[in-house]
Amino acid sequence: MNAIDSDTSFASMKSTSSLKLMLVDQSTPRRDILEKILRDSGYVNVFATSGLSDVFSLVDRIAPDVVLIELDSPNRDTLEQLRAIREQRPTPVLMFAHDQDAQTVHAAVDSGVCAYMVDSVDLNTVKPAIALAMATFNAYRRVRAEADAYRKELGTQKRLDRAKSLLMEKHSLSESEAYRTMRKMAMDENKKLNVIAEGIILGHYC
Repeated sequence: MNAIDSDTSFASMKSTSSLKLMLVDQSTPRRDILEKILRDSGYVNVFATSGLSDVFSLVDRIAPDVVLIELDSPNRDTLEQLRAIREQRPTPVLMFAHDQDAQTVHAAVDSGVCAYMVDSVDLNTVKPAIALAMATFNAYRRVRAEADAYRKELGTQKRLDRAKSLLMEKHSLSESEAYRTMRKMAMDENKKLNVIAEGIILGHYC
């Protein structure tokens, strides 16, 4: 398991009682009901707030394992804050909403919501919903990490190919000769091959 996998799956290995949950709902009666459901389900570390307008700053300050948002329908400001959470403070987000419109659901998911629930939440559904949000979050992070690694590898290969082409053109070498030349330069200077390739592209080597 790499560092990213370990980091993103750490919360999922925690016990119910040790998970830090942040519950956001501007309706006090509704928030109190959901908080009681969470505590009755074994979640003892629950931070409940009505601060939907500053949810990003709260996530940044509290660093919860999971964010639960209960509302009628997410507005543009809420979705923008969720995008900021996804990009700057990645955290599983579970949303309970009354709006079943497909466009609303898609907008929420595109903004970083890991699980969008329209059914009423109770003792039987809250744990599976939280587990779904965490599993979806971890899967997304793994895919994103793999994509980033692929892009990095592709960029490195492009630089190697460019450096080989420059050596072949300048010194009338075959592709295999150019590659061996780069390997020898890397061994002689105790540098990685991509560093040598970058130097060739920048003209540091004759």
